[in-house]
Amino acid sequence: MKISISTNTAFIALLIALLFSVPAEGSEDLAPEIFKISGSGYGHGVGMSQIGARGQAIEGKSAVEILNYYYPGTAVSAYPVNELIRVNLANLTTSVIVKAVGGVGTITLFRGDLAVGESSEPLGTYQGDLTASFTNLANSVIPSLSSPTAKFAPVPPNKAWTIRWDSATTTIALTNQGETKQYKYGQIVIKSISNAVSSYLAVTNTLRLHDEYLWGIGEVPSSWPPAALEAQAIAARTYALTKLSRVRAECDCQIYSTTVDQNFVGYSKEIERIYGIRWKEAVNRTFVDENSARVIIFEGKPINAFYSSSSGGSTQDVKDVWGSSFAYLQGVPDPWSLDPKINPRYANWERQVSQKDMASAFGLDSVKSFRVDSRSKTGSALLITAFSTTGRSSTLTGEIFRARTKLPSTWIRDTVNIEVPKVILTCENRRYPLREFCIQ
Repeated sequence: MKISISTNTAFIALLIALLFSVPAEGSEDLAPEIFKISGSGYGHGVGMSQIGARGQAIEGKSAVEILNYYYPGTAVSAYPVNELIRVNLANLTTSVIVKAVGGVGTITLFRGDLAVGESSEPLGTYQGDLTASFTNLANSVIPSLSSPTAKFAPVPPNKAWTIRWDSATTTIALTNQGETKQYKYGQIVIKSISNAVSSYLAVTNTLRLHDEYLWGIGEVPSSWPPAALEAQAIAARTYALTKLSRVRAECDCQIYSTTVDQNFVGYSKEIERIYGIRWKEAVNRTFVDENSARVIIFEGKPINAFYSSSSGGSTQDVKDVWGSSFAYLQGVPDPWSLDPKINPRYANWERQVSQKDMASAFGLDSVKSFRVDSRSKTGSALLITAFSTTGRSSTLTGEIFRARTKLPSTWIRDTVNIEVPKVILTCENRRYPLREFCIQ
């Protein structure tokens, strides 16, 4: 179609009015390029709200009062905590590098996956300037040792290797996929794990749950009020206790170091500038003695101490999120999460989800629109249905929708803005979006 417009002012005005007032044929069936979604809160919302704990601590509440509030019916009590915990530091990776921080201290390398304290003849004990690279190949781990002051013969591969050091003199730096973190306590095992498709490296740190593991938890800023830090330490310890019953084959671990379980950053937490010592001191205040510490208890056992960053004004009933039911995981009011002064990033948020990501999330060829079908008593989305331009539909739970679209939470507001692609007119072999006009 060719449109030629003279300088006749009235004609131009008429055409503009028509373009603005008359939708293009079929435009109501176009799939939006972008969905703009707004809401509040961050995380699944079950159990303790970390922002809420911070808000209550600012108001003068103690750690015990905070925990009793978010886990109603529980008690904070002394509990034996003298176990070791096996923490996955790197998984599904092909190689890692191990060094002594600053080249100070010594590193001892053993063949095999040794239990802590188990005796074995070491491959060798090396000075701190050693760089040890470990690479997965055909379900084996191949070490490569190098140093500016020594030469090393090639080392035969083995299924697993154990690394030990003296924590009084040595700190370990572990580099995985370009990211380096520091570890001070316990021992590290590097093992090749195989599945039906391939093999990969799993790297674990085994250390004391009572103190060494807790010192490395990086869940909240160390600058937060003491009561909030203590509440976090007790919740993290309680959560970890429930993970000790088995070693998961896929990660060679009892617990992940990521938000799959808990964010464990090792010695990096202790050495944070200015505030790192405050976190360690808060953890230490939750000790009862060398082998016991304060834990959240329900009917004599440690609870499933789930927690997340913040909520949409009330925490979730666990049944609405994961289907299971626990008396102490019921929703409670959480107004601190909606206070922009306490929760500046997530009291209110807005995200853009592309058409490609939305269609992928729902398994549709396109998404024209979507709706929240049902909400929990706290207002979070339980079921969401999307509709395609071809008339198909797909329904997801709120949690699956949040995970697939990488939204902060399921507290999604009803008002959803979308950006629809512009309809194109062809004018003298040039392309112009709808609501513009062509001039010859």
